[in-house]
Amino acid sequence: MRIPHPRSSARTGRVVVGVLLLAGTLMAIPTSPATGDPEVVPRGASQSDVKDQLPGVTALIADNPADGLPGFDDLPVNLSISGSEGTVTSSQHAVARRSKMSITSRPIWGALYLFAYNTPFDKPTTFKSPCNNFLKTHCVSDPFYQPSCATDDPTTQWGTFYFRNPMYPFKPLKGGGAEVGILSEDSINLVAFGSIPATATLTMSVPRVNGKVQPLISHVWQRMGRGCAPLPSTLPRVSALVEGEVNIQLSDLEIDGVPVDLGPRCRTERPAELYLWNDPATGPYFPASGGPLGAFDGLHPGSRAPLNDPYYFEDNGRNIPPSSGVLIPPFVNCGTGGDDLSPVVSAMASGPNNPVRATQGEVSIINRIPLEDLNMCDPQRPKVCPLPAPEKPSMPPLPDGEGQ
Repeated sequence: MRIPHPRSSARTGRVVVGVLLLAGTLMAIPTSPATGDPEVVPRGASQSDVKDQLPGVTALIADNPADGLPGFDDLPVNLSISGSEGTVTSSQHAVARRSKMSITSRPIWGALYLFAYNTPFDKPTTFKSPCNNFLKTHCVSDPFYQPSCATDDPTTQWGTFYFRNPMYPFKPLKGGGAEVGILSEDSINLVAFGSIPATATLTMSVPRVNGKVQPLISHVWQRMGRGCAPLPSTLPRVSALVEGEVNIQLSDLEIDGVPVDLGPRCRTERPAELYLWNDPATGPYFPASGGPLGAFDGLHPGSRAPLNDPYYFEDNGRNIPPSSGVLIPPFVNCGTGGDDLSPVVSAMASGPNNPVRATQGEVSIINRIPLEDLNMCDPQRPKVCPLPAPEKPSMPPLPDGEGQ
């Protein structure tokens, strides 16, 4: 997985923030389950059923205290090695270019599954390292950087250890449980017609396909020292991308204190696409330990050519674009009684290249998602807790020196 809107209060910052990360990293996700996505065992399955369908799963299912709470049926039983899953929070700082506003927000909540199953290719049920120097296992060719001496021979190419991690955004509910798929649902301050103050409710969520919440995905390429030339010291050892699609809906609009009926379906004409890259200039990033992410020009070059390895599953053959700010699509279906207010809403909110910086915190690994107590700390590392969320990052750079 990665919405800029003007605001004058800290609360409004969740507008952009929620959209952009869940980071997170949070942070385009396929609009249908990928061929290589891990099999999801239905809720209510017995432990023996889980063992039959997902060999190697160690997490107990039958006695999960979260069973029956809101959100339980929307989260997978297990997607990752040894039940390595837990809660994570992130913070974000974005710039709404059209309104020239700086926006911050924290916390953004997510359920993170580390090292998603990747073998066998046709129906993954276990995880296998695709690049192990000791075991001499297959490495994925680095899709972003290669030495000038590299040829079509894989032994001349820099290899990477590639893995991915699904993250399900959610909104905690009072009394336990969560609304899975919701990034943000907040009141915001914005500007209409260039100068008139306005307020609205902005709801951001990830799509559902066939009733299933589509997660944000963090991809990680960890470089190994193979190839026809050594890795230069200036080359980041990790490329990480948190990506996904986010639906954006607007309601309860008031312009200069006057209510404006937008109707129930005022939303962007398509989901916003999030591409949040690790930011090595700010610090290291790894899904388990967290770190800085961003979406702005010049942060990452993108892929040199289409992805080319069976470990990419449905992403195989895909080009990943260079880093840039988030594009907020135009709004549609805004207004009632024949009044089309979509152009007005688009003028307030839509636009290209809205830069973002985000910081993901360390994962509190519970070996399940503790919906009965989302503030639960890691039992093995009691000081690793989802709260407090990371401090807000610095303001991201604007494109083309804008505002300088």
